[in-house]
Amino acid sequence: HTRATAAASTMSPPGSVLLAPSPSGDFAQYDTMYYLKGAAAGGICCSITHGALTPVDVVKTRVQLDPVKYNRGLIGGFSQIASEEGAMALLTGFGA
Repeated sequence: HTRATAAASTMSPPGSVLLAPSPSGDFAQYDTMYYLKGAAAGGICCSITHGALTPVDVVKTRVQLDPVKYNRGLIGGFSQIASEEGAMALLTGFGA
C-alpha cells in the first residue's frame, strides 16, 4: 500500500508532459529586438520559399485551368511554358 502512495505522490498531473517547462524568471532576454529578429528571420525564410515555389505554383495552376493543353505533368509543364512563353512566364505572380 505504501508503494501506491509513493507512486501517487510522484505522479504528474494529467497533460503535464505536454507543457513546456516554466522559464527561470529572467525575461530580460525577451526585449523588442528579440521579437524583431524573430519576425525578420521568419519574413526572410518565407520570402525565399515562396519565391522558389512560384514556378511550381504557375505550372500547377495552368494544369488545373487547362488540363487538355498542359497534360505532360510537372516537368513537362515547365518546359512547355518556357518554350511557348519564355522562362519569365514561370515567375508570373512573383511580385504579387
